[in-house]
Amino acid sequence: MKKIIAAHDLSGLGTASLGAVIPIISSMGSYVCSLPTAVLSTITGVFEGYAITGLTEQMQRTIQHWDGLGVTFDYIYSGFLGSAEQVDIILDAASRFHGCYLVVDPVFADNGRLYPTMDGAMVENMKRLAARANLITPNFTEARFLLGETPPEGVVDETRDFPEAEAKDWLTRLCGTGPERAVITGGKFRDGMYVTAYDKPRGAFWKLKCEYVPAQFHGTGDIFTSVLVGALARGDCFETAVALAARFVRTAIDATLAEQWEPRMGVLVEKVLGGLGTPPAILCERF
Repeated sequence: MKKIIAAHDLSGLGTASLGAVIPIISSMGSYVCSLPTAVLSTITGVFEGYAITGLTEQMQRTIQHWDGLGVTFDYIYSGFLGSAEQVDIILDAASRFHGCYLVVDPVFADNGRLYPTMDGAMVENMKRLAARANLITPNFTEARFLLGETPPEGVVDETRDFPEAEAKDWLTRLCGTGPERAVITGGKFRDGMYVTAYDKPRGAFWKLKCEYVPAQFHGTGDIFTSVLVGALARGDCFETAVALAARFVRTAIDATLAEQWEPRMGVLVEKVLGGLGTPPAILCERF
């Protein structure tokens, strides 16, 4: 059984971060070692206001304790981080626990803007962390920030066809900073949503077209990367893991809509965990 350090926040209201990471990865056969980065009353950007307590010092003590115990780990999976100091803690953990596969979901922006708790300094620090990762999973907005890209003059992504050449360029440049693999999620274009991926050692680009759901569900990025990590840890190949993650997010959204659940509360992942053992029906396509 693989042991996975999960450095994420914990929200009281809203299925995201550790609330999604733990059930998903556990159900896929790996052991989750929680490294909480912050405790929040609610997920951000949905409810009016929120209370947050950072756990930087606790993170430091936890890593030092684990190291002192001589415990070994297989993966480090980081998501929402509250400060540059926490970036350095993840980098320290990667140095202490040699051989860990580092997955970085650079949680700091969506829908064209930074999250309320983030700023330009955090973007620069996420670049440092991403450079040390084996795999990064930015959403479309985060990829823009990481690459210093701005939208084309007078054009929004939703009004144009999926640009294959641009996707390859972005993925290549992201991996050029250090990671061997990159996945860009949440690209919304005229003919649907796209997930794109690059496996640099194999020189392989992958894409998966997903039907757009006209509803706003927070935490889907956490869900996607959690399935991706769980699938890789149990031995699935990269492109199958990407397809499974995309399928699971859609299945969970459909189950949530069927329950008429409040979108701001997140996605009901528990309803569909059983599907994680079934190979995805639609696979990624080379491009």
